[in-house]
Amino acid sequence: MVLYDGTRFEGFGKIVRGNKILFRMDLEDKPDIWDRELVHRIEFDDIYQTIAYEYVQLGPFNKHELLRVIEPGFLTLYAHNETNWIPNFPPELSGGPPSTPISSTRFYLKRKNSDRLFEVVANQRRWKETLKLCFEGCSEVLEEINGENIGNLIIEDLVWNYNEFCADYSN
Repeated sequence: MVLYDGTRFEGFGKIVRGNKILFRMDLEDKPDIWDRELVHRIEFDDIYQTIAYEYVQLGPFNKHELLRVIEPGFLTLYAHNETNWIPNFPPELSGGPPSTPISSTRFYLKRKNSDRLFEVVANQRRWKETLKLCFEGCSEVLEEINGENIGNLIIEDLVWNYNEFCADYSN
């Protein structure tokens, strides 16, 4: 777990409802509840990678939410996973569970030292224009956006290319 002042703690954490974090230093300890007031991010070690979540404000009037960091850098790509349950009607005739989960992922881009967050929606008519705005000044990525069939673009690759070839880390 990483606090806003840069302090790091190693231990055992879990994200729970309400964008809270249950965290304990030792398995025998009782977990403490942490939130965005002190915590900047939490990292989970997987076998081959570190999976990180950061508190990000989705809009000027929205609360902060924990979003998964997909591609960190000068331009960071976040993912927000949502699952909604759709009722099966009528449940007694469907022969299955009373509801079905429908999952979706929303992607957001944020520049370092900026509070502005761009939502990147692949099925939006103006997706190409949004991508051009996010990657302005980077001819390598703009060539990909203009040259490809828009449905073939992979946002993770575009962000990685931007951070690798065009990011201005001096800002």
